[in-house]
Amino acid sequence: MSALLVMVSIFLLIPNLTMAEANAKELEYAYLDADASFLIRGEKVKITAVVPDTKGLTFEFTLFRSEDRAAKKEFEYVTKQKKSKKNVFEFTPKKLGQYYLEVWIYDKEHRSKKINSEVFYAYEPEDRKDVTKLPGKVLSIVEEAKAQNFETEYDAALWLHDWLTHNAYYDEPMTIHTPEGVLLQGTGVCESYALAYHMLLHEYGIDSVYATGYSRGELHAWDLVKIDGEWTYVDATWNDPAGGTDAVSGKEGYDYFGMNDALMSRDHDWTYGNVNIPPKAETLKHNYLLKNGAKPFSSEEELYALLSEELTNKEPKINYTYHGDDKYFDVSYLIERWMKSNNRKFFVDTYQWGGSKFSGNMSVTYKDMEGYDTFVDEAEFTQKVEEMVKSKPASIKMAYVGDDNYFDCGIFIRKWLDKNARRLFISNYSYTYYPFSVDITAEYKDVEGYTFFKDDAELAAALQNILDTKATEMKLYYTGDDNFYNLKWKVDDWLRENRDDIKNVGGVGYTGTDADLTLEWN
Repeated sequence: MSALLVMVSIFLLIPNLTMAEANAKELEYAYLDADASFLIRGEKVKITAVVPDTKGLTFEFTLFRSEDRAAKKEFEYVTKQKKSKKNVFEFTPKKLGQYYLEVWIYDKEHRSKKINSEVFYAYEPEDRKDVTKLPGKVLSIVEEAKAQNFETEYDAALWLHDWLTHNAYYDEPMTIHTPEGVLLQGTGVCESYALAYHMLLHEYGIDSVYATGYSRGELHAWDLVKIDGEWTYVDATWNDPAGGTDAVSGKEGYDYFGMNDALMSRDHDWTYGNVNIPPKAETLKHNYLLKNGAKPFSSEEELYALLSEELTNKEPKINYTYHGDDKYFDVSYLIERWMKSNNRKFFVDTYQWGGSKFSGNMSVTYKDMEGYDTFVDEAEFTQKVEEMVKSKPASIKMAYVGDDNYFDCGIFIRKWLDKNARRLFISNYSYTYYPFSVDITAEYKDVEGYTFFKDDAELAAALQNILDTKATEMKLYYTGDDNFYNLKWKVDDWLRENRDDIKNVGGVGYTGTDADLTLEWN
């Protein structure tokens, strides 16, 4: 029997070898796409139920209407398109008011999934030419956007987003839900922002999906936008901070422009209560913050490393964005705590930061520390200053960058100079200091030709050498740690002991720590 015949025989023995059937409850995405963002009385509109594949699925459409624009009255049944394979619903609104479409999607196993449209608002045809009415306002804004001749959908989507956030503010009483709110009255809640943005995008020619769910503990609405072929989230509401009544507050942001599923899901939940099953948003290619220089980090440790690098480089503006998955991560709190302990290490003069709990920016000014060297403890300070004084600089500038937030440079430098100035041949000094830096002005003793000693044993050896060689000069310099050491007494004792050999003593003289004498021998 040939190999081909064997393969065919095995295939025939396998029952029901078919492609996997569609499962209505496990659709990757399902949303409604209308060919109009607002309805015009007397004009047909087509709404499509968008799914990955319609094969094996049937669709049932039911249209509802409410005459009350404030949605205080119940929606009433208008018409139904019975279950069929057709995933497109068409109707012509005959009355003004607001409409929404309910769609049941069924598979062959009688499993089902319900999705709803956003609310569609119906207007008169002449409202398109009236900028005091929503259709006219939307078309006017879009016309202005198109006049910018944007090269990409990203630029257009950003411009339309900015129009909303710069010309509206959040309705604190939370009473204005319609898109007329932000577009005509300059204020509204999240529903108003999201519907208005959805309308503007549609009229411009950019696909979007109106998304709903929960955010920050409350019902919320935002948009999923298809920018240059890729889905990404935009939440215009959270990009327009509440609290002001000015149309342009200056605090508008971009924390929620161009988010993917992972970042958006930290404080947005669309897994239940959504009118649609939105497509996956996987890219950060259109993330505003990243495109404009924000540095991403995914942990507390990465944040501190980022700040350290930026401050070391003396960056005046630091943009940052958290890309971890901890929904309780509060970048503002962490920055405040870290900067209090570390700003001095980078010679920060002033700093201000702002933004959301996940992203933000910091403005920094730095102290002029030109010529300063740094130290973390006394050992490093000593090592660096010892190297400096070899060239006898008139000024020694040092700044503390250690971990002791209670470090007092005044106390430190006073004790250090008392202990080390003589050893480093600093004959005279003065200093000015701040809590974490000091500027020492120093004069140095000329110790050329001197013999250095640090204890009595080394002194005795030096004096014995002078006696043995009958040296005509005695140049001695004490470099030990005893601040009360008295060389004068010890030299006086030696001179008395050797008075029979010494005829005359002259020279500059001697003190507790150094001697410069001339000797004449018998």
